[in-house]
Amino acid sequence: MSKRIQIRIKPRVFWRILFIIVVVVVSALFVMQTPPTPSIASFAHADKVVHFGLFFVLATTMHLAFRPRLWIALPILFVYAMGIEVAQHHIPGRGADIWDVVADMLGVLGFYIARAAYKKHKKRSL
Repeated sequence: MSKRIQIRIKPRVFWRILFIIVVVVVSALFVMQTPPTPSIASFAHADKVVHFGLFFVLATTMHLAFRPRLWIALPILFVYAMGIEVAQHHIPGRGADIWDVVADMLGVLGFYIARAAYKKHKKRSL
């Protein structure tokens, strides 16, 4: 008979670990020497959609890990977005773009808007 070892992790700890992993992966993606292949980004401004999506995920995992209010999460993620753009400015073949930061912040706001809409809908259905 084989015994199974179960490791129990508190949900908040799980989300904090996942948030750290997401930050590391997003950072690595944004500071790669060469941007992702053009086949992934096959339409105009596709990179802005990627920025929006990645920061939506960052805001989601940050919220699940730490439960910050928008007025706390937004400046933290803004500084992170600016840091990424500064780093990209110094990487050969990459460049800084203020519109990337705008897309990043829209991703954060998108999460908080979706969360508010979900809470409102959930409250109405009770």
